[in-house]
Formats: sequence, structure tokens, C-alpha cells
Amino acid sequence: MAEIRLALREGTNYRVTTIGNIRFGSLVQPTGFAREERLSLKDCDGEGFTRACTLEHRYVNFEAEPPNGKFLANDEKVVDQLVTSHRLLATGERPGTTTVTGPKEQAEAKPGQALVDANRFFCIRFPEQAIGVGAKWRSKCQMRSGGVIDTRDVLWELKKLERDPDTGLRAELSYIGEYTSPGAKTSLEGVVRGTLLFFVDAGEPHLLREEFTTATDKASKYVTHTTLAYQFAKLVPGPDGKEAAVRTDGKPFPEAPAMNERPAADATPAAGDAKAEAKATSGAKAEGGAKAESGGAGG
Repeated sequence: MAEIRLALREGTNYRVTTIGNIRFGSLVQPTGFAREERLSLKDCDGEGFTRACTLEHRYVNFEAEPPNGKFLANDEKVVDQLVTSHRLLATGERPGTTTVTGPKEQAEAKPGQALVDANRFFCIRFPEQAIGVGAKWRSKCQMRSGGVIDTRDVLWELKKLERDPDTGLRAELSYIGEYTSPGAKTSLEGVVRGTLLFFVDAGEPHLLREEFTTATDKASKYVTHTTLAYQFAKLVPGPDGKEAAVRTDGKPFPEAPAMNERPAADATPAAGDAKAEAKATSGAKAEGGAKAESGGAGG
């Protein structure tokens, strides 16, 4: 049994890097994109499951592969200057609505106004009690995906609890459920599933992988399939006075060894995760990168 919740430390700054691939309808070649966001915590109070902070969200950078990435970039540009904030509980819940500030042309436009319903901590959810492997709980949450506010009605499960000498207690959680998103003429429906790796002792998310499919109806042959990988990092003062990124448990990210220096199988689980994300990031940049939220892109 373990109490799994967000630590919510005052003054924490996160960098969240998202690598995504979207396969639109009948297209064979998927479109890749990469996004960087910044999250900050302030005005924190309370303890344990009752702890809460104000979460502030900013978009930092976005790139998408041409030619289909143009649609993703256009979705991103209509909100990329906005700053959003809401209260965040240790369970991941968002009590109340989200505040939107920024340039008038973005804040007052329909996409900007829709952000009042968006959860900015990626709809991560925990129950308000200690749980063991096999525990399940439901949650319903909204995020901005595909340029609109989607709804996820999912069942979470604690799959693993493991004690690691380097990272402490780690949890692997999964979720699966219904995904609904507004479409041009009718709602898009589908299935969403994800896996979250969480540092229990630190109270911090590490990696979140998600995939979902959407279609105008269950009989449709034109299905959009999206895969997303979110890497969480903390931004801390570096030795040169500039911000440096470390793992969310405070440890440095492992440096990738030189080619053929060490077999990949020798890497620790945390190192393997980081290397996989680094490889995905460099691959996406080499092919053109990415920047947006269309057809099911998360954010």
C-alpha cells in the first residue's frame, strides 16, 4: 500500500516535452510534432491529499513536420501566447475553472475562451487514500487536444509498485476509457489509453505515454490515430546561473554513452526511459520536428 499523490512544492518549475505522431484518416505516413511547455507552482497550502497550489501554464515552443504539420501549427498559434492558471490538488484534480490571460485577440477568440475548461496537468489522477497494486478508480477530465477541448472518461489502475535503489519507490499506472472531441460537424469518438511512470517518494510524474483513436462514428473507415510521449523535467538553477533540467526526483538525467560503449540492456529503467525520449526527440527534429494540437495532438 502507498499514498500516491503530487508533492506540489512551492516554486517548482517544470519543463514538459511532448513528442507526438498523428496518422490522419487514410494517410499512410504519420505526421510528427514536438512541443515544449512550462508549468509553475505557486501559492501552495495544505498537507497530504488536501494540499493545493496554483498551477500556471505557458507554451514555449512547437515544431511539426510538413506538409500536414501546417494544420497542427495553425491550431497551436491561436493560443500560443496565452497564460492559463488554475488550482491544482494533490490528487491531480482541478477545482473550479481555468483563468486565461494574454493578448486580447487570442484570449477573446473561441479557442482561447475554451481553455477555461482545460486541465493543465495532463489529467493525471490519484485517489484520496493509500492504495495497492490492482487498485482501480475512475476519472473524467478535459484537456486541449486537436485544437479543441476533449473529454476523457477513463478507468485508472495501479499496475506496479517497485522499490529501486536509485529512484526509490516507483509506480506504474495505466488508464483506458472513452475519448470524445468536438468535430467540424459532429463529435469525434474513440478510445484513449495511457501509462504513467511516477516517483512515489518524490511525489512527481516522470513519463506519460498516451495513445488514442478517433472517428466520426464507429463504422467510419477514416480513423485518426495519435501517440504521445510526455517527458517531465524540473528546471533548477545551474552552476552557470542559467536554468538546468533535472529529473523530477531531483537527480540528473543520465548521459547517453558513446556508441558501442555499453549495451543498451545494461541501462537502468530510468536511464532507458530518458534515452528513449532523447532518441525520439532527436529523430523528430531530424525529420522536421513538430508544433501543435490538431487531429488529436495532446496539450
